[in-house]
Amino acid sequence: MEKSISPTARQILTSASAGLLMSGQMSVWVYAAAALPQMEHPNSTINFTPDEASWFATVPLLMTIPGSAVGATLCEMVGPRRLYLILLPVLWFSYTSMAFASLKGVQDAGVAETVLLICRIIQGTMVSILFPTTSIYVYEVNRHRWRGTMTSILEIWGTWGFLLCYITGCFMDWSTIAWFVPLITIVPGSIGIIFSPESPLWLARNGREDEARKVLYRYRCTVQEVAEDMKATLKNQNKKGQSLSELMKIMATKPNVLAIIASSINTIMKELVGFAVINIYIVHIFAAAGVGLDPRYSSVIVGGVRLASNTVASLLLHHFRRKLLLIGGNSLAGTAAFFIGLFFYLKSSNYDVSWLEWLPVTGLAVHMLGCAAAIGPTTWLMAVEVLPGPVRSVGFGIATTNFAIAAFIMSKSFVTVLSYIGMYGVFWFFTAGAITFNILVIIFLPETFGKSLQDIEDYWNKSSQRLEKIPVSDNSDKGDQDTEAFLVHCNSV
Repeated sequence: MEKSISPTARQILTSASAGLLMSGQMSVWVYAAAALPQMEHPNSTINFTPDEASWFATVPLLMTIPGSAVGATLCEMVGPRRLYLILLPVLWFSYTSMAFASLKGVQDAGVAETVLLICRIIQGTMVSILFPTTSIYVYEVNRHRWRGTMTSILEIWGTWGFLLCYITGCFMDWSTIAWFVPLITIVPGSIGIIFSPESPLWLARNGREDEARKVLYRYRCTVQEVAEDMKATLKNQNKKGQSLSELMKIMATKPNVLAIIASSINTIMKELVGFAVINIYIVHIFAAAGVGLDPRYSSVIVGGVRLASNTVASLLLHHFRRKLLLIGGNSLAGTAAFFIGLFFYLKSSNYDVSWLEWLPVTGLAVHMLGCAAAIGPTTWLMAVEVLPGPVRSVGFGIATTNFAIAAFIMSKSFVTVLSYIGMYGVFWFFTAGAITFNILVIIFLPETFGKSLQDIEDYWNKSSQRLEKIPVSDNSDKGDQDTEAFLVHCNSV
């Protein structure tokens, strides 16, 4: 029966299993969007202080800061599939355990809020470790032609996790959501991973060539594809296994440093366009807009737009250059943020905005279109694609950590910043972020569309060699030389 399954079907089934796990992971990040409005209701039995509520919403992002680098390192040391099998039960248990906080005995003991915060800390830790693992696993288990598409589809799975929380928040109480969402995402995804193999490229990198070839023959469509993947991976093979110190030495080489910087630019800048803030506080934003439509249903509409946009993105990434998609997505999201900011500015200035009540929903839908159809999938895909094999796991972990720092700062400071510059100032900041991102895309980021694993490594080696050719004299000229070296690299992109 197993032999009758084609390589294409194997790739789809394994990617779908990882995708379900991505849905469960991403639902952790936006669970607060569905739960907090219920918990803050006057009749709620949960008594969060404003500061505790803020931590409840953002602590998973905070845990991503140290967790992503640790997760990427563990992923490379023990293998992505094995790491899944170790940590997924912990994620499921910490998610469903939030339901215990609704029990009368727990609430009477006055520890319900503590239970919820502890569960969120554990969830955030597990997700932070597993998040880079998911992208790496899907990227490496798929054939070259499918890597871009399958990795970008993870954004669809993540959005499905967002939408699950938004939809269930309209009909279920927070304690039911806590066990229902992981039941339909984490549980079936875990079962799929149990029946899936270890990453073949990870096996090859760690000297397990025979096992790697067996997996590749099951997951690649031609013998040539097997040979190409083995050749590109064996260049960086470490038959004794890589220690942490060896990984750090490899990571510190100039080509790899340049690649990690490029990867981090993708993940940091996407947050300056408003990604995490809007996803976490979308219900509050609609409530502030006062457009007449229930904020919960408005969030479902925008979430639906995001899901549809992610689907379109998978098609676009298969046919269009990455940099073109980023520039288009930033332009669309930045323009939408500007007009949303204009609406809130007019509203705060006591203008009659009743004729513009359509603008917040439409503007956020357009903003989500730019983010979900271009910025989100493309940044995560490029963050993996620009990294050479030896540092792909650790480099992506660093990029994810930098993303988490940016996302946490943006989300945790949202309420405070809002009190100083208003909602219009927040959205105009997102517009400035989109403009800055486009500038960096144009002058620094390389194009990865259609590039093989070997092409990426060759690109960074050549970029490093160009930098090394810049002559170095005395310290007084150092600043000019650094600038010239940077411009040489930019012109090569």
